[in-house]
Amino acid sequence: MTNQEALFSYLSAQLSLDKEAAQQIAGLFTFVHFKAGKEIIRMGGRSDYMYLVLKGLVRAFYIDENGSEITKCFAKEMDWCGFYNYLTDGPSPFFVEALESVETACIKTSDIRLLCSKSPLLAEMVSKLINQAYLQTDKKAYAFASKDAKERWLDFAKENPEIVSRAKQEHIASYLGITPSSLSRLKREIK
Repeated sequence: MTNQEALFSYLSAQLSLDKEAAQQIAGLFTFVHFKAGKEIIRMGGRSDYMYLVLKGLVRAFYIDENGSEITKCFAKEMDWCGFYNYLTDGPSPFFVEALESVETACIKTSDIRLLCSKSPLLAEMVSKLINQAYLQTDKKAYAFASKDAKERWLDFAKENPEIVSRAKQEHIASYLGITPSSLSRLKREIK
């Protein structure tokens, strides 16, 4: 499936649009390829784009006061990254990097805002996506407050088998709030 076909399919399915409307919205997107390890959004920088991952895996992370990378979230095929850019015009509080070779469909946040002002259906879809991102963040915060590392790992592995098989252990460990060696130990204990 080409990038154009994947985007068209996504828009048609998510918005229940007819072919003409989906093509019109798809025309606002550009396709950008990022090599593995490439920075998509820079921490402290500003970006006027949101990205739909068509192929590949990305992660958002920040650098803590000790200089350690802390993974905030992952995004795989048909997930969005860059919502922060839509919500505020301020600098990004985290990096977004390609963990694999990544194909994205990107759209200017100003175009999304304009479309949302004209289309209640699109505004509802964007609202749902933002709510999903919020709920995921809230779920992670709850897990950190109420579960031990083993429970967090088991939940993550159950809910994200694709990410477990594709992301580096150090990135998953930082997402879970543990060291890579602790994650290795947990995996051995569970087996």
